[in-house]
Amino acid sequence: MVIGVGIDLVEIARIKRAMERNPRFIYRILTDAERAYCRTAYQVAGRWAAKEAVAKAVGLNLSWQQVEVLPDELGVPTARVHSAEFDPARLRLKISITHERTHAAAVAILERVVLHKPIY
Repeated sequence: MVIGVGIDLVEIARIKRAMERNPRFIYRILTDAERAYCRTAYQVAGRWAAKEAVAKAVGLNLSWQQVEVLPDELGVPTARVHSAEFDPARLRLKISITHERTHAAAVAILERVVLHKPIY
């Protein structure tokens, strides 16, 4: 059952300027694992949009470090929320990131896991 949706759009040039002006920018925005994966403003902008979309879908005031966006074994972006207020046993996040020449956008969908009891 869908219980939350978030979306975000960011200009890639804005992220590139932030990266150039402040070398600490990516350390504030990205986790260690994300920094190992992201090499370009294009990739960082996608993570920025995804983290914003996740925070909106979840409805929690999350820090940049509490949301981690990495590819799974097939390259599909996945998001993990590191917060005591988020229960991954009951809640599932699905995200999608897209890029256009000048912008990155992301959508996050929050689902409640519904456990069905067998009917006998």
